[in-house]
Amino acid sequence: MLSVVIITKNEENRIKACLESVKWADEIIVVDNGSGDNTLNIARQYTEKIFEVNLQDFSSIRNLAIKKTSGDWVFFVDADERVLEPLKKEIETVITLSDYSAYAISRKNIIFGQEVKHGPFWPDWVVRLFKKDNFEEWVGQVHEYPKFKGDLGYSKNSLLHLTHRNIDQIVLKSLEWSKIDAKLRFDLKHPKMSGWRFLRIFVTEIFNQSILRKGFFNGTVGVMDSMLQAFSLYITYVRLWQLQQSEDLNKVYDDLDKSLIENQFQR
Repeated sequence: MLSVVIITKNEENRIKACLESVKWADEIIVVDNGSGDNTLNIARQYTEKIFEVNLQDFSSIRNLAIKKTSGDWVFFVDADERVLEPLKKEIETVITLSDYSAYAISRKNIIFGQEVKHGPFWPDWVVRLFKKDNFEEWVGQVHEYPKFKGDLGYSKNSLLHLTHRNIDQIVLKSLEWSKIDAKLRFDLKHPKMSGWRFLRIFVTEIFNQSILRKGFFNGTVGVMDSMLQAFSLYITYVRLWQLQQSEDLNKVYDDLDKSLIENQFQR
């Protein structure tokens, strides 16, 4: 028996096609982390097993989700991913015959409307399919990864990943993830941020994304993505700088307003 797990939050524009692509599974579990749109109404057309949570990190959500499944195998699919027919047939076979405990699935990535095939975008392995008895836990708050007992297999077929739909989606996602990432770095006592550190981090990340990870080989969309990935990391370090300040910035501005009022706007 196969259980598919989908984690959602405001996915009304993506969730229907995702659910259509996995409706062949024995069980569909949807764990929603605070949607305010039509996501849950759409999901109810495909499954009754919907659980609403309010958690801060993906590992906690995924760990809760797997506890809700009843299948021998569990397959995690994101709302912006689609299970193509060849992968469906492969999964139906491996969960019956395989000796592996888990499988890494490659992804075909569509970014800004184009399939990209270089650097981090191919084969882009993600470990998502597990024999439940051998699964241990998901760990990590931002870039979570699974722990399991036994051997890892690799799929011959791929998920389709429809990401980078527009600049709003990318920036909003970066802003959310940067909050968690910055707090993790702060808790680990990251060295004090300064002007030269910001410059070094940004330049290094541009080089990492564009050259080492071959982002520039993907043409215009690759250049755009490389710059946006560097921007995302930069935002994390700006948030870190804020956390490292001795006084909260909101209080600084509140005190300024209070002083202005008391001094009749004379500085």
